[in-house]
Amino acid sequence: MSEGAVQPNTIVCLEADLFFVLRLEDVIRRQGGTPVIVETPDAFVDAVDRYFPVLALVDLATEGDWAHAITRCKIRPHTSQTPIIAFGSHVDVETLRSARRAGADHAWARSKLVEELPQVVERHLYPPITYPEGWDAPLSELARRGVEELNAGEYFEQHESLEQAWMAETRPIREMYQGILQVGVAFLQIQRNNWAGAIKMFRRGLPRLRTLPPICQGVDIAGFRAAAEQIHWELTKLGPEGLKTFDQSRFPQLKLVEPSSSSEF
Repeated sequence: MSEGAVQPNTIVCLEADLFFVLRLEDVIRRQGGTPVIVETPDAFVDAVDRYFPVLALVDLATEGDWAHAITRCKIRPHTSQTPIIAFGSHVDVETLRSARRAGADHAWARSKLVEELPQVVERHLYPPITYPEGWDAPLSELARRGVEELNAGEYFEQHESLEQAWMAETRPIREMYQGILQVGVAFLQIQRNNWAGAIKMFRRGLPRLRTLPPICQGVDIAGFRAAAEQIHWELTKLGPEGLKTFDQSRFPQLKLVEPSSSSEF
C-alpha cells in the first residue's frame, strides 16, 4: 500500500515473516479489507497513527520493543480504541502475558489466530450492532440542546452541552454523546484550519459511533457517521496543505427521527 493511500477498513500487521505476510494479506483482502504490513515496532506505531485501522495484529516474534509499541498506541487518545491482537508461541506463556500487560486487547497462541483469522477479520471489518442501555430512550434535555447547537454550526457550544449531558448520564449510551461532541469538535478544528486537531478528534469520536444502532435516541446516527467518516478520509488524503480546499458546507447535521419511525430498530 503506497504512502498516503489511506482508506477505510485498513488492518495494520506487525509481521516480518514473508510466508505469514502472504497469508495475512490473502485473508484480509478476501474479507474486503486493506492490509498494511510493517516490520518494526516503530513502523507499527506510525502505521496505526497514519491509517486509523479497524484492527492491528502484532507478531510477538518480531524483533524490537513490541511491548512499548503496543503501549504507545494504547495511551494516545486518538489511537487508544484501535483493537490490538498480539500472537505468539503457545508455550511462551510469559510473552503472551507481557503483551496483555502492555495493553493488547488479546494475546493468543499463533495457532488460535491462524484458525480464527477469517472470522476475526470479518468481525472487525463489519462489527455487529450493539444496543447499549438507553439507546431507545429519548434524548435528555442537555443532549437535545447539544444536537441543536451542532446543527446550527455552533461547534464549541455543542461540546459544552454534550459534555454536560455525558457527565449527567450514567448508562452506556453516554458514549454516543461523547462521540458526537468529538466529531463536532473535529468540524471546529477544520474551521480553525487545524488539520492535525481535526484528524485526532475524528479518530476519537468515530469509533464511539461505529457500532450504535442506525437510529439511536431518535437520532440518525448512521447517516451522520457515514458523512463524518467520508470527511475524515478526504481530509486524511488532502493533508494539512489541502485543508483550505475542503468545502465546509458539507458538514453533516444530526437528523431527528420521529419515535414511530425508529421503533423497528
